[in-house]
Amino acid sequence: MNALKSFVEFIFSPLGVMTLLLCAGFILSVLGRTSRWGRRLVLTGVFFFFLFTFTPLAEVLIRSLERHYPPLLTPPVSISIKRIVVLSGYAEEYFTVPVTSNLHEETLYRLAEGIRLYKSLPGSNLVLSGGSLRRGDKPVASIMADFAREMGIPDKDILLEGKSLNTYENLLEVKKIVGSDPFILVTSAYALRRAMAVALKLGMHPIGAPAHIWALQHYPPKMDRTEWFLVVLDGFSYPSPARLAYLQLAYHEYLGYAWYKLLGRI
Repeated sequence: MNALKSFVEFIFSPLGVMTLLLCAGFILSVLGRTSRWGRRLVLTGVFFFFLFTFTPLAEVLIRSLERHYPPLLTPPVSISIKRIVVLSGYAEEYFTVPVTSNLHEETLYRLAEGIRLYKSLPGSNLVLSGGSLRRGDKPVASIMADFAREMGIPDKDILLEGKSLNTYENLLEVKKIVGSDPFILVTSAYALRRAMAVALKLGMHPIGAPAHIWALQHYPPKMDRTEWFLVVLDGFSYPSPARLAYLQLAYHEYLGYAWYKLLGRI
């Protein structure tokens, strides 16, 4: 069921639509009789490729997700915070490489931000959340804990939640650890709005700490319209394959937010 869900999600994603257009256009062109339609589909696919990689569309969409919670440069001192919760991304254990290579880039960003906040809050704990992605695999939270230990975090300050497989389950399981106490919630900036909404819906008291900030580096919240327009205009001057990846992330996050809204999780 999960495989089917992922396939359907991909088909309607920016990359999926572009791929379908190019493949269908190529096939129709080869058949001959419908070569005109084939060329049209190929040209449409090429148009989307240029739209996705040569325009700052990805930056604009990711910025709209990242803007909800500003970077937590300094943890609040007005309230007592004992838990820093880091939600996992992807990780896979390989015994032939250092633990730093077992964590996906996004997970590495999240964990690095969690460790930074942990070091600024004496007496706090790191709560690492993420289950096994495949049967028999080590929970992602445990792989994250291996990295944290390598960075000098003592075992006594690391708490693991290794059952969850998605954002909703992350927070549902984490609630059993943090209860009603305030805590810092760390995840990627583009995904933080949904994670915070889930936590609040569950009656928790999170303080958002975005990691892996991408668009807000170039589009800070206090930009005036002229500055924003000039930065957007400059974005047309260079192609970037990374834009396609971030466009996929934005699509996944908007779809996930709508799905969680439909299910009453937020």
